[in-house]
Amino acid sequence: MNLTSRRSVLTSAAATIATLPLLNDLAGNGSTAAADEGTTASSVAERFSSNTDLYTSGDFKEGTDWTRRFRCSARPDFGDNLRSSSIAVRSTAILAPHGGGIEAGTSELCLAIAGYSHKEGPSATMPAPVSGLVQRDYWMFESLINDDALHVTSTHCDDPAALAVCANNLYAVSLHGFSPKEGPKKQILIGGRDRRLMANLAWAFDKYGLVLRGDNADLSVQVTMATADSEINGDDPQNFVNRTRTGAGAQLEISTELRRAMFGTFDGGENRRATAGTGNGVTTKNEAHFWNGFTNAVREAIDVHELGLAKPAPPIGA
Repeated sequence: MNLTSRRSVLTSAAATIATLPLLNDLAGNGSTAAADEGTTASSVAERFSSNTDLYTSGDFKEGTDWTRRFRCSARPDFGDNLRSSSIAVRSTAILAPHGGGIEAGTSELCLAIAGYSHKEGPSATMPAPVSGLVQRDYWMFESLINDDALHVTSTHCDDPAALAVCANNLYAVSLHGFSPKEGPKKQILIGGRDRRLMANLAWAFDKYGLVLRGDNADLSVQVTMATADSEINGDDPQNFVNRTRTGAGAQLEISTELRRAMFGTFDGGENRRATAGTGNGVTTKNEAHFWNGFTNAVREAIDVHELGLAKPAPPIGA
């Protein structure tokens, strides 16, 4: 794996908490991925200054144009008095602030990593837990239409449920989409304020084969560890992924082409739910490699992190 640095943008602003809008149980159905997921948040001026601004504008309707889904469990109490071993501290939230038709695929990834079925349709009241996986708190905002105007940058997220989910947990991982201007088409940028979690994620991606490969370009993925001068390094304290009980989280920027490679049919929420990791049997391949590799890597990195362990990130040039 080569760990390199990349530029993108997150601007900072203080967020204010507003009245909780109605919750509904719709699944993200954006018909297509956003036409151009720019590499910088400042590439297009955002229409709304916060989630509250969006929710109260009247320009877009909940349940028609956008929806939110979340799970916020009771705040855990921690205790361990075992002499021979320590139990894992299960307290990590999974976030997808630009799901549905904005940064396609992040909704499905969010549910899968959180331990829930991504295949539930609009009629489902709650996602089904997946047996054998840890179920974690999650929050996602989903566009039900293909309109970038619904994108609110993470430093401006003031959704009360999102802030509650983050404040309820020790750690958090947020999932985003971007279109890199240079380098391979399939990329992951690891950012945030939690350096140990970032290193554990880099280690896990390497373990599950999401690496640069000279022998098979179709399976090759460039993983980048964000540095302080990276423009979307996710380290702003106002970024809601960092508003956890520890004041830190990890942000994963996933390139459009890597997300596309995880699904047999990328356009349409129903199609993504049906073909995640399985392909459509006709025109696509390698979905299992990318989908399973990514979801399993993030889950294992979180498991390792919750045990208090620190895995070494692969060195630059490895």
